[in-house]
Amino acid sequence: MFRFILKRLLVFIPTLLVISLLAFVISVNAPGDPVERLLTASEETGGDASVNAIDKQKAANDLRKRLGLNLPVFYFSLQTIGDIDTIYRIQNFDHRIVIRRMARETGNPEGTLLWFNAMLETNKFASSFIPDSAFIKSKRYSEQVTRMRFLINSLTTTSEPALRQMRLDSLNEVLTTTPGVQPVRSAWKNCQVLLAQLKENSSSWKKWIPALHWYGGKNQYHLWMFGNGEDRKGVVAGDFGISYRDGQPIADRIWPRMKWSLTFSVLSLVLAYVISIPVGLRAGYKRGGWFDKISGSAAFALYSLPSFFAGTLLLVLFANPDVLDWFPSSGVKDPSSFDPSWPFWRRCIHYIPYLVLPLVTYTYASFAFISRQIRAGIGEQMQQDYIRTARAKGLGELRVVTVHAFRNTLLPVITILSQVLPFSFAGSVIIETIFSIPGMGKEIYQSILNYDYPMIVAVFTVFGFLTLSSYLLADVAYALADPRIRYSSGKR
Repeated sequence: MFRFILKRLLVFIPTLLVISLLAFVISVNAPGDPVERLLTASEETGGDASVNAIDKQKAANDLRKRLGLNLPVFYFSLQTIGDIDTIYRIQNFDHRIVIRRMARETGNPEGTLLWFNAMLETNKFASSFIPDSAFIKSKRYSEQVTRMRFLINSLTTTSEPALRQMRLDSLNEVLTTTPGVQPVRSAWKNCQVLLAQLKENSSSWKKWIPALHWYGGKNQYHLWMFGNGEDRKGVVAGDFGISYRDGQPIADRIWPRMKWSLTFSVLSLVLAYVISIPVGLRAGYKRGGWFDKISGSAAFALYSLPSFFAGTLLLVLFANPDVLDWFPSSGVKDPSSFDPSWPFWRRCIHYIPYLVLPLVTYTYASFAFISRQIRAGIGEQMQQDYIRTARAKGLGELRVVTVHAFRNTLLPVITILSQVLPFSFAGSVIIETIFSIPGMGKEIYQSILNYDYPMIVAVFTVFGFLTLSSYLLADVAYALADPRIRYSSGKR
């Protein structure tokens, strides 16, 4: 057993690293700029929206440096000799795509950077360009200038060839037909000259030759995984970074909500097993009897009942002043009377009325499924030869059923139990929404709606860790439940 656990742990660690790497890749390649999201969220939650552009750029650079986004993505990168190995320093995600594509098409990274910097300068010049006063009053002229600015700006972020060519043609037409924009036309002509030289000296064959670039430990993945020893502790220490929604630490959002998801999942599973084990044993032992028929019909009816319907029905019947106002309709506590400094037992007593209806909604489907699994297993085991042998030895029926037969039906029950940890972390979006429970299910749903990728990645990583841990515990439990299962080879 010890050797098996050791072998699984040796597989567990690299698998977890792969999961963390996949999660990190998802976050890095997610659309949008995290710095812009955080600054926008800061403004929406009370920040000063009147800050000038220079201060905003300084705040963006400082935030980018604090998040480690000015570092290489990984310890190394596999690119081509036509790529720019320091492209991670380019802040704008769309600019990065345009530069990478042009560098690969031309095989000239230095020339690509020179051309793109000229594009940015032209865009900046066009944005601050003051038209000739003789044309300002013309509405048609204003529309053409606005269109010119849009097209120049879009060319710095458009990498798709067909769309890019269409916008190039439109821009050339606008610059040719619009009077009073000679300075912008001259700047744009310089960009065209650089682009022509870039294509003329093209070495597109370079994109077929791979090149390995080593960056060392100063990279985004290392910072995300292991921290920097200062303000960032890393995923290994439970620090998943900050949320894009409000800039708050993700750990401070996950663990309080996980507490409630875990509480409901564990309590509901305990209740489900406490009820379903005796029901399944009785139904399986008296297979085909009246109890089996009644419990089977009830189990199938409960299992086919949608959770949103069951939760709503419970609220209408037992949290409704017009019917039975026995339980609270939402939340997990009364904010007006609850005191966090209460002793643990008093807090539990306060929580109980709020837990009843959600627990019933969580439990009924699990009870129906587990009881039918136990019933099927007991019915099959009661037909085995070892049961007849146990009876022949004079053992009582209760001992035969509960000790011998039930022990051999534990394997599917353990399989169900192994899913508790990961699914308790994920929670239930529907049930938590119906009863207004501050759990993980609702938090994950809100994170997806708000494109909060650090939170989604954190959930993905923790869910993978809990899933691997559950499988390891299930394998150990299999061996304890059934002595016939062996995980080591060799002579016995």
